[in-house]
Amino acid sequence: MNRTEVRKVLQESFLGAFPESALRKLEDGARVTTLSARQLLYDPEISIIGEGTVWAYVDDGYGRHLAISYMRRPRAVGMALAAGSSFPVAFQAVVDTTIIRIPRAQFDEIRKDHGEVGWVAAQELAHYLDDLLAEIVRVAFRPVRARIAHHLLALTDCEHQTVHQAELAAAVGSVREVVARNLGPLREARLVEVSQAGVAATDEEGLREVAESRGRGSCDMSPPKVTDRRTSEAQS
Repeated sequence: MNRTEVRKVLQESFLGAFPESALRKLEDGARVTTLSARQLLYDPEISIIGEGTVWAYVDDGYGRHLAISYMRRPRAVGMALAAGSSFPVAFQAVVDTTIIRIPRAQFDEIRKDHGEVGWVAAQELAHYLDDLLAEIVRVAFRPVRARIAHHLLALTDCEHQTVHQAELAAAVGSVREVVARNLGPLREARLVEVSQAGVAATDEEGLREVAESRGRGSCDMSPPKVTDRRTSEAQS
């Protein structure tokens, strides 16, 4: 990524609200880093995604993960840490990803002189908060199959042709056996294809309907049938 491309990405990001002189100073101190697929991003400082996708997730300490957010150009990584958050969120590249790293000390120095940037920084954090709240809603109110459909769509949108069941399990915060059991009805409904290479979405619109469902995991989106109790009693 050359300097012209770096500048374009920075201008697209929330940093574009900085005055020209400050933006140029950030650009001069920026470092371009390339992450391989599945590579963890340690100490993100403040990083702007230029190409690819980074997912934020939490780890329960026993090998299980739960995806919080999928971030793409020109989203920022590390904003919560820069604002003082100590919650243990991890960042990992989903595919080969290029990020532009801004030294924290340099950002803080410029931010103090340009308080008007605080609002756009808050908006950037709000995007992350929206992702977090949306995932809480999915975990609390959506069946596992709906969550699998959501994360499958998110991962295939990251230029994945197929997604391994282990990756889906990690994103959903479940285990591979549960994912495999819930993929069965999706495959029967011809919404996905399951092979040794992984899981591929074949009907994105159908998967979106499943992702928004509030039922107990059925691929049937129609409302449940209501049986008249008197009729039932008469038949018995």
